[in-house]
Amino acid sequence: MFSNGRLWCVFVVIVLTAIIAGCGEGGSSGTLEPLADEPMVVESVLCLSIDEGRPAGITDSFLSSDDEIYIWLYWTNIEYTYTVDAIWFEPDADYAYKEESQTISSSTGFKITWFVLNKPVGGFARGNWSVDIYVDDMFERSHLFTVE
Repeated sequence: MFSNGRLWCVFVVIVLTAIIAGCGEGGSSGTLEPLADEPMVVESVLCLSIDEGRPAGITDSFLSSDDEIYIWLYWTNIEYTYTVDAIWFEPDADYAYKEESQTISSSTGFKITWFVLNKPVGGFARGNWSVDIYVDDMFERSHLFTVE
């Protein structure tokens, strides 16, 4: 049989092998097929204006003096009627600055929507803002942007 020294060496080799085999690059990869009837954002951007349904002045950096800040969203898989919410957060706030809702449906399965944040008296607060998008109360995506 094995002596205590040899048993200890075998144990160490087995444990180290298991630890090393379990180590690797952080994170993991994967794939997922979304449900066919699940609405999805194909593209979304922040911008300075909307021109004929298209975003104009795409940016994630705005000025306090800008008149409006838009989020533009291009949807697919719009098979039923859904409620889309945009919730805007100003810098360092624990509560929503503004909340908006739209009811959307489509005969083609595609839809373009946008929401607008109008300049308050005195201009937008400087700092890091965000806007969260929800579909039927389920989180879809978030955009971060800066006001200088």
